[in-house]
Amino acid sequence: MKKCALIAAFLFLILFLSPSVSGEEEPKYTNESFGRLSYLSGSAYIQKGAELGYQEAVINIPIEEGDRLGTADGRAEIYLGRKNYVRLDNNTKLDFLNLPTKNSELTRLRVLAGNIYLSVNRLEKEKTIEVHTADSSFYLLDEGLYRIDVSEKKKTAIFVFHGLVEAAGEEGSLLLKSEQSLEAADGRFTSKPRRFFAVAEDAFDRWSEFRESHIRAEVAKRYLPDELEDFENELAEHGEWTYIAPYGWVWVPGGVDPDWRPYYNGRWIWLSLGGWTWLPYEPWGWATFHYGRWHWGPGFGWYWIPGSIWSPAWVWWYWGYDYFGWAPLSWWGYPVVILDGRFYGRYYGPYYPYNSRALTVIHKNQLKAKNVSDVALKGDSLKTLDKISLSSQAPAIRPSAGKITAQKLGENKTLLKKDQEAPAAAERSFQPRLIDTRQPAASAPEERRIRRKDFPQGSEADMAKAPGVGRSQVSGYPPSPEISVKRFSERNISSRSSTLRTRLYRYLQGDRSTSRSASPRASISGSSSSASRSRGSVSSAPRSSSSAARSSSSGRSGKVSKKN
Repeated sequence: MKKCALIAAFLFLILFLSPSVSGEEEPKYTNESFGRLSYLSGSAYIQKGAELGYQEAVINIPIEEGDRLGTADGRAEIYLGRKNYVRLDNNTKLDFLNLPTKNSELTRLRVLAGNIYLSVNRLEKEKTIEVHTADSSFYLLDEGLYRIDVSEKKKTAIFVFHGLVEAAGEEGSLLLKSEQSLEAADGRFTSKPRRFFAVAEDAFDRWSEFRESHIRAEVAKRYLPDELEDFENELAEHGEWTYIAPYGWVWVPGGVDPDWRPYYNGRWIWLSLGGWTWLPYEPWGWATFHYGRWHWGPGFGWYWIPGSIWSPAWVWWYWGYDYFGWAPLSWWGYPVVILDGRFYGRYYGPYYPYNSRALTVIHKNQLKAKNVSDVALKGDSLKTLDKISLSSQAPAIRPSAGKITAQKLGENKTLLKKDQEAPAAAERSFQPRLIDTRQPAASAPEERRIRRKDFPQGSEADMAKAPGVGRSQVSGYPPSPEISVKRFSERNISSRSSTLRTRLYRYLQGDRSTSRSASPRASISGSSSSASRSRGSVSSAPRSSSSAARSSSSGRSGKVSKKN
């Protein structure tokens, strides 16, 4: 009888805590659902898909599906995840029509005007990356480096430095391989695929080559999981790694002020797919504030523990009558508390202490302040707070519409800037949950992948959930599967022929989920002769290109105990 009662109680708890029953939805985004403005030279602007206004682009600002990025007198680079980048030249407009979600791996871009480079270093499936213009559509079939130019006269030219792409127009499709170019106008191809010399011809070529060399740079040691290996150089330049048991290798930022804390130097922005999202002003902030956890220790100060799951912000929130506040999550999924020089990763008090060095509090009308550190409550002003309770739910409000003002970006360009006012009150009532002080927060199953499946962290399900957005529609030309598969499979290509034939055989047999190991990795040479181009065509035989093998060193892993 007791056994039956225990089983019934166990099933009741499972059903009660299930997200589908409790009303909490799982995030619909993935690590690649948001692009990152990783490099900016000059001025650029972003038009959010859900808004009519514009805002100035800054480093680390997230790019989501439906956004438009434009440059005036500057150049910009967007990190798309999985070692893939898109670069914009001066006076370029690019729409992000689709970005990957849990239901789709598709990345779909549209070039309205200007020049872009697309550096694809990891392509799990063919045609999961598309680029559209007014004249043609391009479907990537292999990793490589591509340049697409859209002139003011509505003409399109594509240059394949390395890789394989299908170009589709009104009259059919053509296959372009390495060192071939193609031109189109009014939906029709105005030239046949022809060879071009790979030499630098303009400043955009040289700038993209400079960014490629920076990305290819390697460091001596590897501390990050595979999902974050792109950030090794960035973190190495701004801090140092040290080993702290039981967490393993942790990263300590350099040059931060004594009053600094995580989620302090930056601002909150609203994303339709992620809700309130932290925009850090630190150049190294993308990885450290959207992945992993923060701890504090005497002699070290704040240090970051790597994780592999993206989130708008790994914090818990405080809802007061006149205030909003937040604190970073610890390795165990509890809000961090620092009192009298001591760190508490699993605080067992009934309320969160107002004098914790990890807490940041602002007035409600400052939620969209340009810099949180300038408006945060300090010193004795925090004593007015009483019985602080933290919740995993972000504020249930959205930014209100604001005025649009004009701002000069260059000699002939103007930025329409939308000055949004911070909301004054919540759109719906909300009852914050108290911190569970009885036991550590449970870890979500997917979070256990951190640190190569042996790195436990806090609960993913505790993050604020936001409704998804509809898929954007795009006008373009349909791809021709027979071009990318049948004709290409009949061609005799000596390099990488064995793995490519295996990949194509699986594709034709209906297995479109080809494993990563079966996909040939394209490498881009570091020499200036192969990383640049000339638009002149040649009739000589194609030059052979060697592919550099990439080695990935495994990170440390180990099982650790959950004792504080």
